[in-house]
Amino acid sequence: MGGIVTSMRALMLLAFALASILSCSAYNILVFLPTPNWSHYIQVEPIFLALARRGHNMTVVSPYAPKEEAPHFQHILLTLDGHRKKTPITPRQWVDWTVENKVFPIDFWKNRADANIPLMLESTVFQDLIHNDNKFDLVFMEPFFGQEAQIVLGHLLKAPVIVYSSFGHDPDILRYMGALNAVAYLEQWQLGYAGLTSLFERMENALAQYKIMLYNEYWYYPHHDDLLASYLPGPLPRITDMLRNISLFLLTGNLAVNGAKLYPPNVVEISGQHFKEPEPLDKDLNTIINNAKDGVIYFSFGSILKASALREEAIDMYMSVFKELKQTILWKADSLNSSSYDIPKNVYTRDWFDQKSVLAHPNCVLFLTHGGVSSLMEAIHYAVPIVGMSFFGDQPSNLAHAEHYGYGLHVPFRDLTQDSLRSAIRAVLEDKRFKENISKASKVFNDKPMSSLDTAIYWIEYVIRHEGAHHLKPLTVQMPWYQLFLLDVIGVYSAMFIIFSYFIMKIIVSLLKKCILRTKSLKEKTI
Repeated sequence: MGGIVTSMRALMLLAFALASILSCSAYNILVFLPTPNWSHYIQVEPIFLALARRGHNMTVVSPYAPKEEAPHFQHILLTLDGHRKKTPITPRQWVDWTVENKVFPIDFWKNRADANIPLMLESTVFQDLIHNDNKFDLVFMEPFFGQEAQIVLGHLLKAPVIVYSSFGHDPDILRYMGALNAVAYLEQWQLGYAGLTSLFERMENALAQYKIMLYNEYWYYPHHDDLLASYLPGPLPRITDMLRNISLFLLTGNLAVNGAKLYPPNVVEISGQHFKEPEPLDKDLNTIINNAKDGVIYFSFGSILKASALREEAIDMYMSVFKELKQTILWKADSLNSSSYDIPKNVYTRDWFDQKSVLAHPNCVLFLTHGGVSSLMEAIHYAVPIVGMSFFGDQPSNLAHAEHYGYGLHVPFRDLTQDSLRSAIRAVLEDKRFKENISKASKVFNDKPMSSLDTAIYWIEYVIRHEGAHHLKPLTVQMPWYQLFLLDVIGVYSAMFIIFSYFIMKIIVSLLKKCILRTKSLKEKTI
């Protein structure tokens, strides 16, 4: 019976794909992702290649040339890294900074944008896009991390805009999508909460989100409104108004990754659209994994954080714990060699492992990770429990959800010790519930009516077909923040209450005075 259902589902998807191919027109789509964030870009590149294969004319502006050729796919190289040149920082300094700072300073992204947005506006790529009579049916971008001013491209090209978040929800951008008072139920992603379960968490979350919202609304965005006006002919809408004009928000999210969220219809979750079938392991690695009688632990901090950026005492700590374990450890670690460190016999290091291929192997029993959303999605997909050591950004929140749903443990890197690492690894390896929980999460993650890649393609074409699909937007999109949070209503009722209380007090005081005078008068008559 299961085979019949699977076959029917495959036929339905095939029919949908054929109908879509036959019915769709060729559109001109601009992808503008010039900031060098490989872990973000890798999630969406398959969408662009798939759109090109469907016959759409793709113009992709990014720092990353495609690894495969595709028809209708034009890549334009542009890298906006002015913030790195303005304030150069070594990888080790960056790791040290994340240890000392739980959240980014409020002006962190503005400072980054101050360095990058002028470079964008002055670039020949940007100037050619807006001056060469280019006609685009859609602009695709990621307006986060100091990139919000890039939204002006949609206005200049008179094209609807779809935005993407590679790290899950962002309450501030969701506010412009009309998410009804997201502060009440969506945690600020830097705080490291899995939902808001206590009054203190809600208070901290509200303070953080209101502070960021007011800073952006009245300082950051207005400053960049002036910056755009100094480079481009006007009049231009405000950045906040252009953000409200976004047609659709595609975000990385899944019930298994970060739980159920309440989003308006112009917000669509996708996850794992960049997954491919695992490549076969090379001969040496395959032998190592198959010969590991107690299983393999895979250790990687992703594409940004490298082992060479860790201090020697941190590397020695890992080595000391690993040599006590029965399992074989595969550590994605650059610049580690036996002459510099006492590498245990059960530890194998390489500059690079094919992460999906290692996690997909049935002998992989644990994943030590920094908690990036792509790594978590892969761990869930292949049902490998985790021990997470977060550094910054969305990592604490991702790992808090992993701990909340019972498929991993979270030890922030700043709090990491030999004892805490050892106990976390042993707990996850010895308690079968972690494996059982992530196996359940894997089933939820992979049970979709259609793939995330097909979902993204459908909604991108939908927005173009419906000329921006503005009918998806709730009325809350146009509401100012004080109306969204009912502050005007609360203010009016508070004023009415104060005025009413004032008059009641006046009446009470007046009656008391009369009573006192009457009592005094009666006493005088009695005397």
